[in-house]
Formats: sequence, structure tokens, C-alpha cells
Amino acid sequence: MKHLWFVVIASLVMPALRVDVTRGAGETPPPQESTIPPALTGHPSGAEAGNQKAAYRLDFSDYGGGPLETWLESKGFKFEEAAKDPNALKLSVQDGALILEAKERLRGFLFKDSIEITNFSKVRLEWGILKYPEGASYEKHVRNEALMVYISFGHEKTPSGLLVLPDVPYFIGLFLCKDDKLNTPYIGKYYQEGGRFVCLAHAEPQQTIVSEFDLVTAFRTYFEKGEVPPISGINLGVDTSDAGDGGKAAAYVKTIEFIH
Repeated sequence: MKHLWFVVIASLVMPALRVDVTRGAGETPPPQESTIPPALTGHPSGAEAGNQKAAYRLDFSDYGGGPLETWLESKGFKFEEAAKDPNALKLSVQDGALILEAKERLRGFLFKDSIEITNFSKVRLEWGILKYPEGASYEKHVRNEALMVYISFGHEKTPSGLLVLPDVPYFIGLFLCKDDKLNTPYIGKYYQEGGRFVCLAHAEPQQTIVSEFDLVTAFRTYFEKGEVPPISGINLGVDTSDAGDGGKAAAYVKTIEFIH
């Protein structure tokens, strides 16, 4: 762990995607899933849905054309590793979603670290999978994912466990998976003290998922801390470095909201 699809067949267009809701945090039982009524398919959740106001919202539906890199930079993102190479990690926007497509085995990241979000309790993600990395499984120690949303907390650095990797703040990485355990904090090969990886739903390809995850409870439980620091960074990561089928994978995200 270190730090899609404009040319796919028409059957993958997102207006036809099914939208499910999942909720979870900590080592709880798998979340229940319910299909959102068709009338809400386009906008399954709002900033104040369920009387939960958004402390911060990142919305990818406002792309108005022009260079994609410039638009993402205007949102505060920086490009790292394969994200700098559009021939390796292709970025595109369709139907209000940012699509990330890995064309080969790679690691690529979009970093947003110039934020400080307070007064939050949960994160709500509207996202989905187009193609899982072949063979990816945290249960089998193939720690690859089509999209990982990393959320960093505060500025206190935790060790990487490897000299060539930088120490980083505490973080929780959220992803969608085929069959890993749900709401279980996996520990990676590195950043074992300050990093956890949690699958929020078993999403079918082309199925838009709305996930809610209790960050406050998870942080206190995973890291045995009483005080939860402000959110200091959001990182969109793609890692297919150990996947089969040449590392090909694709996922998308529509919104990321921090709610209280």
C-alpha cells in the first residue's frame, strides 16, 4: 500500500445502475442493504438526508469540460505515481462520477491534504465498481483495490514500518470488495500502527452504493484513542500492482460527504 473508462461498451452507462444503501463502522455485523426507489436513483442521498447535515462535501458532478487535471487541481487534488500517467491510470467523468480506470498493474493516487474538517461523525460515500482487480482479496493478502478512499486524521505521524516509506498521520482506508469480510479493520503490510482498511459492501459491478461509516467510533476503536483529531486529508488510491488480468480494474465515485 503506497501511495476509467470512457471507451467501454454502452451497457455500462451509469443511469441504469442499481443504487443500494449500506451502513457500518467498527467490527459490527455486515450492513443491511436496501434498494433505493427508482425515483431517487439519480440522487440517492443529499447533504441533509436523514437530518444529518454535511460538515464537508466533495462532489464530482460539477465538471464543465476542459482539462480534467485542471478541474481536479481546483478541488485541491495532487497527482502521485501512476495518476500522473493517463495511459496507465485513466481518469474521466461521466454522469456526475469521477471514473478511475487502471490499464495495467499500478499504484496511483489523488491526494487532497490541505483540509481540516471538524464537527463530523460519519462519512457518506456514493460510489461503485466497474471491474474488480482480478484476484484481489485482503483475506488472501492480495491487498489490491479498484478504488480506496483514504481518510487521514490530524497531523501526528505514525511509523510506516519501512525506512523508504514516509511516516504518515493515522488513516482509515475504505473500499468495496467481492467477498472480504465487511466492516472488519484489516491491517496492511505497512502502517500497521496507524492504518486500517475496511470493506464497506460487496458491490456488484455497475451497482452504485451509498455507504455510511461511523468514523468517530471506528477511530476510537481501531486505534484505542479517546480524542478524534480533525480530518486532515482525503486520498483516492488505486492499487492493482499484484492483480491478475494485467492489473486492469475500474471504479467510480460521485460524492464524499462528512456528516454529523
